[in-house]
Amino acid sequence: MDLVNILFLLMLAFGLVSNFLSIPGNFIIALNTFWYGIATNFEKVTLSFFLTLIIIAAAIEFVEYLIIALGAKRYGASRWGVVGAILGGIIGGLSGFTFSPIFGAITGGFLGVIVGTVLLELIIRGRNIKVAFHAMLGALIGKVGGLTIKVIGTLTMAIIVGYKVFL
Repeated sequence: MDLVNILFLLMLAFGLVSNFLSIPGNFIIALNTFWYGIATNFEKVTLSFFLTLIIIAAAIEFVEYLIIALGAKRYGASRWGVVGAILGGIIGGLSGFTFSPIFGAITGGFLGVIVGTVLLELIIRGRNIKVAFHAMLGALIGKVGGLTIKVIGTLTMAIIVGYKVFL
């Protein structure tokens, strides 16, 4: 196995793990595939295959945040609560990553959903604490569901790319 294939496999593995670090692993896999195509003169992967991966990666990201929004809404969150859940998850994951790349990113993402939902429900919407916590529960369920879908989607992308490159 040559250096290009080794680097490709390492980045493929990083793409899978990075979902838990609040880094979009699906885009890492797509960009890694593009890099592999350049390095191998697009012998096994084509530009259209790469563009298809980008579309799939964007769809996975959209579905992840849609599931968070639907979970929060199902449990009574307002629009502001949904915005708080999504932005809180992103900001919490990124800020947690700066403290601890693994543990911080995971806990930061979940804490961000909690804080974002509750704060915006309490402060902007003026809801009581019980309603805000109920909305937060829905956002957390949505976060778990969204992350699950994202991991499954990213794993599927990695399998398709691996099949295309190595078989």
